[in-house]
Amino acid sequence: MDENEKRIFDSWQMNALLWTQAIREQQIESRAIATDAAIVKAVSQLNPRTFLDIGCGEGWLSRQLFSLGIDGWGVDFCADLIDAAKHSGDSRFVVCSYSDLVSQKFSTINYFSCFICNFSILGEFALDEIAKAGHNLLEEKGKIIIQTLHPIIACGDTYSNGWREVSWQPVADAAFHPTPWYFRTLESWINDFHALNYRLLNLYEPCNPKTNKPISIIFVFERQ
Repeated sequence: MDENEKRIFDSWQMNALLWTQAIREQQIESRAIATDAAIVKAVSQLNPRTFLDIGCGEGWLSRQLFSLGIDGWGVDFCADLIDAAKHSGDSRFVVCSYSDLVSQKFSTINYFSCFICNFSILGEFALDEIAKAGHNLLEEKGKIIIQTLHPIIACGDTYSNGWREVSWQPVADAAFHPTPWYFRTLESWINDFHALNYRLLNLYEPCNPKTNKPISIIFVFERQ
């Protein structure tokens, strides 16, 4: 495993309990004021029958979609986060790495209307693994919906693909263990998915209502 990929895995093992608390107590302002509602809206507009929440964390998005009558599953590589997701009593959560998605069996669903990756494509190889899994697990014309940090606020000093370090200080009360993530330019997101036989269907830029500046970006790709 690449060193940065290993650091992502290790850091989320350490951050799992703090992350669960931060999400459930709405400590991350950007999520509370904009991005949580934005991803629910983006999914709902597609009127999917089923979904796979990839990198579901403690499961808040899956539970929200369950409450809207949409069937689905949540997966995450971190067992502690999946345990937290199951705490509400729902069993539709499973520990699974992105590379193992193709071989994972979901007892109630054979093919999904959409994959959802809400701030969960963190590593350099995750995009490729998820896109390839889509060719096995998505319905014809199935969608991949991705929310990630907007490049205006996330690119750092250089607008180019490369590894960045997460700074948790401005976003939550707790002291999270730092973790790397792989930044992509807009061109790279679109070209990489296009090369894997997906086309860009929609793009949204949720804004901070206080500043009216983009806070995240949401891509909707359609399987070809």
